[in-house]
Amino acid sequence: MPANITLQELPTNCNVIDIRPVCDFATGHLQNAINIPYEILMTYPESYLKRDEVYYLICAHGSLSHRAAAILQAYGYNVASVKNGYGLRCYCW
Repeated sequence: MPANITLQELPTNCNVIDIRPVCDFATGHLQNAINIPYEILMTYPESYLKRDEVYYLICAHGSLSHRAAAILQAYGYNVASVKNGYGLRCYCW
């Protein structure tokens, strides 16, 4: 089970990956976050993640980042999910 932390518990200067679609990321995101949409990250995790670093995944409301963290953790990556995400309902089609 991946770790869940709140936005307030997020360490400063950490690896934050925003897994929302590009159009949602463009509307606002954490200053130090990089955008790797869920589908891309889950298809090519080895292209973006190192097994010896810690990553914090964030999405709109937390469920997708939790699911991604669980899968990536099973692959051997050190990841945590930001609980409740940004607390947003994002719709991007």
